[in-house]
Amino acid sequence: MQLRPSVFPVAAFAVSILLIGCATGKKDAESWQQDKQVVMQSIAQLQDKQKQLDETLNLVQKQLAENATEKKQQDAAYAALHEQLAQMKGQIRNLRSATARLNASRKITKKNLDKKIEKIAQAIKPAEVVEQTGSVEDVKDHYTAAYLALKSGRYEEAIEKFRDLLKTHPKNNYSDQAYYWLGESYLAQNNIPRAIGNLEWMVANYPDSTKHAAAMLRLGMAYQMQERPSEARDILSRLVETHAESAAAQEARKLLQPTTTPIQ
Repeated sequence: MQLRPSVFPVAAFAVSILLIGCATGKKDAESWQQDKQVVMQSIAQLQDKQKQLDETLNLVQKQLAENATEKKQQDAAYAALHEQLAQMKGQIRNLRSATARLNASRKITKKNLDKKIEKIAQAIKPAEVVEQTGSVEDVKDHYTAAYLALKSGRYEEAIEKFRDLLKTHPKNNYSDQAYYWLGESYLAQNNIPRAIGNLEWMVANYPDSTKHAAAMLRLGMAYQMQERPSEARDILSRLVETHAESAAAQEARKLLQPTTTPIQ
């Protein structure tokens, strides 16, 4: 910003005009002396005002310069903050990505752990019983509810109900079939180890059951699914010997043929 032009030359010019007018006028020398003092006082006042204006202008220019410097500093600070914010956003994205990878790794670890637990559980009895009794109607209702859940494809519910039946009503009239249907439920879920555990228990403990032949057949098929051919051949051969006229034995003969693909 440039300084405003001084008002002093203008005032001097005005005074000169006044002096000329006074010199050429009709006033005498005495009145001129009186007017001269007034004029000089006016000039002095104008000079003071001019000085004040110059000082004010200098202050304004200085303030403007300071503001410009401050604005540059503010712009630099804003740019630095913007850069820091961008870096923080990048760090947040990296943390989110790392968290996602960690969660995925935890899921895989948990899945592997579940498999190990499942293998350990194979050695446990299919359904532990407790010494409780119930009415015939209670047992029948319990068994019917579990069977209907199985036939409706609600395998988890069926498994829970069959196991609960065997725990709360041991040695009931439906125990053999409950173990058989537990094996079928686990096969439907492709949980072969659990299916084998229940079918083995049923075959070993209920030789007179109407489901004994079917249980032997399904057990042999489960062994084949686990690539245990020797055990599969043994149980299927026993099935043919002990239940020779059954439909299950006919299926077993087919499975025992060397070229037969195991039934899934």
